[in-house]
Amino acid sequence: PTGALVGSSFLLGNEEWTIEGNRALSTGVAFEPYSRGTLLNHYILGSDDKVNVQAAGGLDQSLWYFVAPSKFLGNVGIAYGGTIQFTLSSFSGDFSKLNSQESHVVLLECAECIGPVGRGITLGYSMATLARSPNGAFTGAPLRVSLPLQEGKGWMKDSQNSLRPWTQASQCDIIQVLSRLSKVSILGDWTAWHETVALDDVRIANTKGQLPLCAMERPDASICTC
Repeated sequence: PTGALVGSSFLLGNEEWTIEGNRALSTGVAFEPYSRGTLLNHYILGSDDKVNVQAAGGLDQSLWYFVAPSKFLGNVGIAYGGTIQFTLSSFSGDFSKLNSQESHVVLLECAECIGPVGRGITLGYSMATLARSPNGAFTGAPLRVSLPLQEGKGWMKDSQNSLRPWTQASQCDIIQVLSRLSKVSILGDWTAWHETVALDDVRIANTKGQLPLCAMERPDASICTC
């Protein structure tokens, strides 16, 4: 069993995924009902239409992301200890010139959680961490990615202060974000110039419930003493 709690296979369409970070505030994604190798079979794709570099040869400062539809949001706290999985592949782009290794491959957000400074918690998993993980770096070739939804596994928390670095996400951070998930974003803008990237078979999965008692006082984990 896959243990999938929610997912998008893109069998019949784009399933209301969108793109953010290009010229338009939010746009729909293209859908292709084709098979390309063993990892891509009916998928969505996006392309960079906004490159923002401060100097010739510099890094792109405006990154575009695939953004998940509403079915991925809400209380998915039961996914704690499981994984978020997806397949990436590129159709164009120079992957020898990547954006900053601190760019986030996945962003998980809770708009209602109490953050370090104000309302909201954002968790990120960086390109550098992905490269060091068993997944390996994304080089443009088809890659199946599986990221553990657990503390100590590479997730960092936005400090909400541009003068302070992101900090390692705690157990409560991850549980609270998953229990009130308001946004899921997956990086499409990997290179310093234009690229076209495909996304397929996205799922949040868990084969075994692992929520600790210290996070169960309220269903939304708004009280967590772990």
